[in-house]
Amino acid sequence: MNVYPTLTDPALPRWHFGPPACWMNDPNGACWHDGWWHVFYQHNPDSEEWANMHWGHARSRDLVHWEHLPIALYPQHAANEKHCCSGCLTFGADGLPYILYTSSKTDPEAALTQVLATPNDPAWRTWTQHVDTPILALPSHDGPAFGASWRDPFVFRAAGRTFLILGAELGDEAVVPLYENPTGDLKQWRYRGILHRAPKRETVFFECPCFLPFGDKWVLITSPVREVEWWSGTFDPDRAEFHAERWGRVDESDHYYASHTAYGPDGSPVMFGWAQKFPKGRGWNGRLGAPRRVWLDDAGELRSAPVAALAALRSAETILPAQPLPFALTLPEGAMHEGELTLEIERGAGARIELAGETIFLTADTVRFGERPAVELPAPGTVRVRWLLDRSLLEVFIDERATFTRVVPFQPATAQLKMDGSARLASGRVWTLRAAPATLA
Repeated sequence: MNVYPTLTDPALPRWHFGPPACWMNDPNGACWHDGWWHVFYQHNPDSEEWANMHWGHARSRDLVHWEHLPIALYPQHAANEKHCCSGCLTFGADGLPYILYTSSKTDPEAALTQVLATPNDPAWRTWTQHVDTPILALPSHDGPAFGASWRDPFVFRAAGRTFLILGAELGDEAVVPLYENPTGDLKQWRYRGILHRAPKRETVFFECPCFLPFGDKWVLITSPVREVEWWSGTFDPDRAEFHAERWGRVDESDHYYASHTAYGPDGSPVMFGWAQKFPKGRGWNGRLGAPRRVWLDDAGELRSAPVAALAALRSAETILPAQPLPFALTLPEGAMHEGELTLEIERGAGARIELAGETIFLTADTVRFGERPAVELPAPGTVRVRWLLDRSLLEVFIDERATFTRVVPFQPATAQLKMDGSARLASGRVWTLRAAPATLA
């Protein structure tokens, strides 16, 4: 496909990562290694629609400026492989990197299998896919009779042991099976049980599960064909049991999906997600949401905020003075298309904030995005509202407790911030954000 019309599309986000053209969805295989962040992603290099799944590949020093690497995984047609579906990257006991992914066959009746891929060079530019020797296959695994659609493997470690989870179906339930690798070679897996389950009448499927520790607590994150959800609780690796204690949504919109996590050089996790539901017919579709640092607070609630490195994109700044509502501001010329807006609001009895066609409602103890259900906030006081706008993609963070991602119509004309209610603006700052186009490595 000719990428030049895509690159000149005024609605194309300028600092969110995406392929030069065509389709992308789930981020996969994210990791930090040898001074680089690597992110792979589901990619159709031939069309702006989902089909023909490959693994695209990019790397970054700072999570802001990205470099395109060659496509990592291709469907191996000689092995009857139709799609290279989602998965993860981990390191084996030999210290080498391994991609684990779900292989979909050309035969629609064939069950999915979990397979490995290994790099051919130190820069991970090309990979060898071991499609003919799956590490997990339904006919041979030692667990129950899952449905044919079991997929999206994710590897984690606990108590010095290596485990794997994925999404599956078991009768009338959506489940997250748990496996353990006793040998360290990532090739032999023993079924340990069901980590999490829900009736299908409540949850269709647990796509793209991730499982990560925060001190003595663990968090399970899944994409259940609606808004991404999390559960926090305790995990016993000996009993292979996860006891969920708290629940919440990673994002209040299903425009953010397929979350994937990786650990940075300081050992703290970063979350990647797929910004979806862009209009069709533009030669491109899908972007990587702003990378988020995530943590668990003392109440067991998952919190998130954009990574600090995004501040490097800030340029022209406008200071908003303290003032009562109502209040309106025409955004500076640069910020109306690529901008960051941070507001500190003394809530009082409430406030309504409008920007880019989206509305936020604040009360003394809740926030609501448009018609979405309200999210509880702590005791009344000052609340911080942070907007990140990139052409047709908007991300909003409220007190690092609630987030909202939305694909919005690109507005070439003047953009205006409107606020009303009985609350008071304590302070505000507006920045124009520089573009950060990905380059070729």
